[in-house]
Amino acid sequence: GVIEGSTIALIGPVGTLKSYIGYQFLCEGLRRNEKCVCINTNQDLDTLDFQMRVNFNCSIKQYVGIGLLRFIYYSPFLIEYHPPPLGELPARPSDTGAIRDTIQKIEDDVTRILICTLSQFFTIIGDERLVIDLVYRLKAKAKRNRGVAVFILDSGVQSRSVEENVKSICDYVLETKENQTLRKIRIVKALTRHNLKWHKLNLTDKGVEIEPL
Repeated sequence: GVIEGSTIALIGPVGTLKSYIGYQFLCEGLRRNEKCVCINTNQDLDTLDFQMRVNFNCSIKQYVGIGLLRFIYYSPFLIEYHPPPLGELPARPSDTGAIRDTIQKIEDDVTRILICTLSQFFTIIGDERLVIDLVYRLKAKAKRNRGVAVFILDSGVQSRSVEENVKSICDYVLETKENQTLRKIRIVKALTRHNLKWHKLNLTDKGVEIEPL
């Protein structure tokens, strides 16, 4: 139900299945032969591939190999590109040109972009303006490609003003929260009419499922 060419901010506390929702969004696109980009700050390719195979029966390495997925691991120490450009060494995230370089590696036929997590970019880069610039650039890229970009944020990691800024930039805002053993999600902002009702989130063998409360 998301309009093509749009951006989504998925915001909530740690442990509320945000990353699983993002990876499911990625896997569904790959299974439909859509070209995707995943920029990850938490897991390298091997670790994420294991998690995806266990939870979604989806090996992302095979999609890297055939050129459907470009995976970028943005760690505190370096940036790894998969597949790597010939003769190119990993870049250091302290380089202010790294974000611009990352954007340039998103081709015009990419229709799904996942940033997991945008919150860690604020920690790694250390410059809020650069990260907000990344959001604007990816929004423009998603619109031009008629695709969808998803930004995952852990609430409370970045400042409240920055968090509100990202929410104002994105076309859709989804909020998650947990209450004891119950995880929930709701639409806070959208391009179409919507309500603010919470829905239950379940992690099943088939992925993340949403149920009405």
